[in-house]
Amino acid sequence: MIILNEKEYAENCLRNGLMDSKPFNTLSILAKYYYHCFGYRKKKITSLLLDYLSKYYPRYELNELSWQTSVEKIASNAGSFKLFEISGVKITKSEMETIIELKNKVLERLAFTMLCLAKLNNIKNPRNNGWVNADSKEIFNYARISCKANEREIKIGQLWKKGLLEFSKRNDNLNCRVTFINDDSEEELFISDFRELRYEYRLYKGENFIRCADCGILTRGNKTGTKKYCKNCTTYMPQDSKTIVCVDCGKEFEVDSLSRRIR
Repeated sequence: MIILNEKEYAENCLRNGLMDSKPFNTLSILAKYYYHCFGYRKKKITSLLLDYLSKYYPRYELNELSWQTSVEKIASNAGSFKLFEISGVKITKSEMETIIELKNKVLERLAFTMLCLAKLNNIKNPRNNGWVNADSKEIFNYARISCKANEREIKIGQLWKKGLLEFSKRNDNLNCRVTFINDDSEEELFISDFRELRYEYRLYKGENFIRCADCGILTRGNKTGTKKYCKNCTTYMPQDSKTIVCVDCGKEFEVDSLSRRIR
């Protein structure tokens, strides 16, 4: 999970009781939020996080002692990390042209994903210089490219051969540096949501994707162009009443939603 605006995410969690599939992610951001926005320290943050877990994480009760230890560690480190409020990442025309020149859908998505990750790291740390500090499995998950471990390394190697990546000189460092970053070129895209990076690129290429009208995540559109929501946000909300207009006087009035009588 990559969250750009962590303050906004924390406030949304507290409003709606959200919890990531990996609770550590949510708890870490909440801890930073409590520390940087309210000045709370370890004891108070620990108490608040445990309370949040008990309310919104059903499996908490199965191992309360273990969670106590984990939460205390999270609370202890809250002040060691920044609370990021990043609006998004600018992708330039030059960078997109370099990616499109690959003329390979899989390599294009991979290069785009690594570019976004590198530029995000540059915002978080101005001295980062284009490095992506995630392993290949994580990178391919973000790009939603399914392949075996050896195939992942082959595809990364293909980008390296084309000069788009650089490897660390240390044998024990598997990080890659994206070499085609060009911030001086004009802006072509602005990526403000990292939840579906692969769809961001496919949307740019003209494929049928929409942003959910509720949560904003990218999802596949339908053939008729009427789809508005992602699968998670599509819920049926029955109406108790409906408003109709009198055909004679034009006056609006409410009737039972199931009523089919017209007077």
